Amino acid sequence: MFSRRGFLQAGAALAGSRARAAAGFRQVHTEGEKVAYFSGERPWFEYRYAAARPKTYVHPLYAPDGRPITLDGPEDHVHHRGLMLAWSDIEGFDFWGETNPGKHGRIEHRRFERVAAGELVEALEWVAEGKVRVLERRTLRPLDLGSGFVALEWISELRPPGAEVVLSAGTHPYNGLGIRFPREMDGGEILNSQGSRTVEKANGEPAAWCAYAGAFGGGRAGVAILDHPGNPRHPAPFFVMNQPFGYISAAPTFREPFRVERAKPLRLRYLAVSFLGPADAAALNALHGKWGRRR
Repeated sequence: MFSRRGFLQAGAALAGSRARAAAGFRQVHTEGEKVAYFSGERPWFEYRYAAARPKTYVHPLYAPDGRPITLDGPEDHVHHRGLMLAWSDIEGFDFWGETNPGKHGRIEHRRFERVAAGELVEALEWVAEGKVRVLERRTLRPLDLGSGFVALEWISELRPPGAEVVLSAGTHPYNGLGIRFPREMDGGEILNSQGSRTVEKANGEPAAWCAYAGAFGGGRAGVAILDHPGNPRHPAPFFVMNQPFGYISAAPTFREPFRVERAKPLRLRYLAVSFLGPADAAALNALHGKWGRRR
């Protein structure tokens, strides 16, 4: 169960070292396809980077009971890829969509700098029409917050290969780190750090975190995305929707683009936490406070 006590205990775990956070995790690398993470025999997440796919992403992210809590490539929006980071307008190219009209780019794996039990570090290139538009260094870390949670820290550092690049949402404010939920979770509930519980209020509202919970195997489950205090524009706006399907994203370009200089890379850091039951504001506030102080 998702509980305040559980998250307070999770906060204590976050105070430990990185080595402690890695304890108990293992990874299984299927070369050229994916890296899967486990805590003992319990599945945590799978990172997919196959060259045949137009972007790299996490799917599944698992719920604490071992079932997937993300959806990959549904027919209604085939470009929704589990838990993913993407933008729809970079130098006129769409790195979010895949089959919709327009000029598309690809987010391509180049190499892993580190593949270990507690950390995955990857170099990527955002490429369109044979030209690199953005360079990215991505770090993913599984975190042990106790038996009731599955947690994944996501850090992306983005910079242009030249002097400057503009990351813009254009007319699509959902750009950023987003998650598509399984169909049974459609019509779920929203809760953010401001206490907002409706889509109308929470959509575009700056928040330290935002959670989505819905029906899940006869009970309820959800995921919260936490925005790190060190991120630009923190607390960042979140995009949220629950009809006709469930989707949330930390969307820092909801209202204005980022102009990124080579000498000043854009660094974005988030924590995605899956849980069973409804979201609890006090517990998530406590977790955000602990995680926000973590180096």
